[in-house]
Amino acid sequence: MSIGLLIPKIISFVTLPLLTTYLSVKEYGEYDLILSLMSLIIPIITLQIQQAAFRYLIQDKNYSGRSKCVTNSIGYIIISHFIFLPVLYYLLKMDKNISILICFLVLVQSLYNLIGQIGRGLGKNLIYSYGVIVYSVFNLILLFILLNFMNNNLYAVVLALIISYFASVIFMAIKLRIIDYFKIELLSFNEIKKLLRFSIPIIPSSISLWIVNLSDRIIISLFLGVSFNGIYSVANKIPLLYSSAYSIFNMAWMETASIHSDDDDIKEYYSDLFNKLYRFLIGVLMLLLALSPVIFKVLVNPQYDSAYYQIPLLYVGVFCNSIVSYYAGIYIAMKRTKQIGYSSILGAILNIILNVIFIKYIGLYAASISTAISYFLISIYRAYDINKVIKIKYNFSNIISSMIIFAIMSVLYYQRSILCNLVILIIALVYNIKANGELIEIGIDKIRKKLIKRKINI
Repeated sequence: MSIGLLIPKIISFVTLPLLTTYLSVKEYGEYDLILSLMSLIIPIITLQIQQAAFRYLIQDKNYSGRSKCVTNSIGYIIISHFIFLPVLYYLLKMDKNISILICFLVLVQSLYNLIGQIGRGLGKNLIYSYGVIVYSVFNLILLFILLNFMNNNLYAVVLALIISYFASVIFMAIKLRIIDYFKIELLSFNEIKKLLRFSIPIIPSSISLWIVNLSDRIIISLFLGVSFNGIYSVANKIPLLYSSAYSIFNMAWMETASIHSDDDDIKEYYSDLFNKLYRFLIGVLMLLLALSPVIFKVLVNPQYDSAYYQIPLLYVGVFCNSIVSYYAGIYIAMKRTKQIGYSSILGAILNIILNVIFIKYIGLYAASISTAISYFLISIYRAYDINKVIKIKYNFSNIISSMIIFAIMSVLYYQRSILCNLVILIIALVYNIKANGELIEIGIDKIRKKLIKRKINI
């Protein structure tokens, strides 16, 4: 999973200078809005059926049961898009060509999400990872080609996405032998209803998290202009390194939480894992903050310089979102998907209110701060709600002290001086050695053993 998810993120950073060079600030803002639109439309049309497919496939080892799940999840995706894409085309009210491209992008991305989750549910994580790499490599190559040969840069970027997703879908479908599982005679309304009964309660969460995470773009565009949205989008690119790294853990966590949800020592397991995970996540956050000035200078075009000041606040948002995702894994393991939506709706409403109230006074900072506060409150609510069922023990002294340290580092970050950046790096290294020394030692020991084993084999 690490290979499959890290390589694409590295490639996405390689494409960042390319996009910020070829796309104007306005075009980049429009491109980001299209991606934001995708993340809203796809959960609504798919009803998150890919999540149900993954959950049932990971438990059902019977070929007949798996065939039913694969057939009906794919069947639903095809039927739903056949019905809703013409409606979407009509509602977009955009340029005809870009509207058509968006509809195709919705279809191929929905299939990409579903086939990927089917692969994970079947235990084929390597094929899933290869599929993600296929998408990323195709996207990188096509961006270079199409941006140089097409007159419209925005069309070129969207077309590159469509072809890349389609290539990955074909690759994964062949490697997973989807055709062997898909049997038209197994298509059943009752089976689709069973899958949707699990997935539909997740939809409010998806939409609410979209509002928390991406409504910022729409509000920024309405109140400040599309160019400011381009700046905000670029500011999010470096914090996405953090959320991308966590997403690797979270994918494995979803599986582990579901498989071991009935274990006798589950309370101790969740408590121990949370405290270790918290120390690790805050440690990584500190290291990334220390490295951000260098990353920003190397990868980001000077016209986006004002994005620099949003990064610490956005780091807080992605950190809190990681904690939110950890709790989501517990909810899904317990099949309490309805509870996921309640907290998400609360955070979404608060995010919009804070955004609208403060964006005229503090500009882009309103979007960054409202996102951080929203995710923070969602994590607090979920911790409280889960505590009713499972009593997780927290190391509050470490939580409070690490928050204070990160706040001090953020103040130094804003100074934009080499000395302050060096101090930030030292603080980050010291914290990680002290708080995550055990994990570092285990990692070094494993590497040492592998090197010794390889030497013996040679």
